[in-house]
Amino acid sequence: MGAYYSRAGTASLVFHAPPVAMWVVRKLIAWSPTYLLLIGWKHFRPDETRTAFVKRCFSGKVKLLPLLGSFFLTCGISVLSLFLFSVIMGNPMLSYINLGTTALPLSIFLSFTSGPTGEELGWRGFMREEFHKRYGFLKSSVCQGLVWCFWHTLLWAVDSDFL
Repeated sequence: MGAYYSRAGTASLVFHAPPVAMWVVRKLIAWSPTYLLLIGWKHFRPDETRTAFVKRCFSGKVKLLPLLGSFFLTCGISVLSLFLFSVIMGNPMLSYINLGTTALPLSIFLSFTSGPTGEELGWRGFMREEFHKRYGFLKSSVCQGLVWCFWHTLLWAVDSDFL
């Protein structure tokens, strides 16, 4: 948790903002595709209700095997990364894991309120469909990738030490 707030990002250095303020800015920026979609709904989709759109976006059946596979792949990569880091640092793996009373619930809350949760309805729910109608699969995938790249450049400037 301390590492999360200690990295205020490039924008906090420029604007001299505290890490908590930059956390709020990151959340607002990350969720703005969904805010824009919901606020401008009547303009973007005049013939469809928001509820019908969200139901349609989440109406597909989830196949258990790919879901479990992606979960275990992500967990496996995380454990492998932690193992390699612990070997390099010379500390036991368990010294980096904190399942205290606040760490796990706070991590879950931060995960649910971070970018992917807020972005997906705008990016995958709306933009992907619109691009696919206009350009077809390949060209729309490239265009969406470019939009995604430029969009996240702003987020990286706000929340990283890369710049």
